[in-house]
Amino acid sequence: MSLGNRQPGQDVYLGDGVYASFDGFQIWLAVNHQDNQVVAIEPIVMENLVRYAAGVWPKVKRLPSDDTEGGAA
Repeated sequence: MSLGNRQPGQDVYLGDGVYASFDGFQIWLAVNHQDNQVVAIEPIVMENLVRYAAGVWPKVKRLPSDDTEGGAA
């Protein structure tokens, strides 16, 4: 399923073994690992994460994701 065509509750592969799903309020992140570890991110936490990324990534000349397939829409 593409990133722009997701439905609540359906997992979407983001890249690097990371999957996302949405329960109608939180975004859930899971990794492809036998322990099935997950993280639920509520809206304010996602905003903080995006703000953090916007602050640190401009300082990097070339991101590792520039060379790989993944979540870039």
